Amino acid sequence: MTAASPLQREIGCFQRDVQKVVVSDTLTDREVSAPPATVVRCAQAPDVVKQLKSKEGKDILVFGSHTTWNRLLAVGLVDELHLMVGCAAIGAGTRLFTGPTPRMALLETRGFPDSQNVVLRYAAS
Repeated sequence: MTAASPLQREIGCFQRDVQKVVVSDTLTDREVSAPPATVVRCAQAPDVVKQLKSKEGKDILVFGSHTTWNRLLAVGLVDELHLMVGCAAIGAGTRLFTGPTPRMALLETRGFPDSQNVVLRYAAS
């Protein structure tokens, strides 16, 4: 096993310590293996995010849940959308947007050294 780099340790500490809200209709608080975490039902997600946005604090991030971000987009709770695009051709899959495609402005594109992935950063408008 290789030793973790300083960056990996920093990311690990952040993931361990940051408050998490898990959006799930099947999990319970006890079943989430990444405390501190609170489980909310999908239908509650917009209300919970609205409450969190009204408080002082850091950014709210949604990782890999098109179901959640589509709910939040529909009610105007998304400020930015960061999409990571990789070099793979897939003939089928999950649609990125389930409702009407939201109007967004491209803010930034960013590549990574030694990677073919890019991040597209959009502002919701």
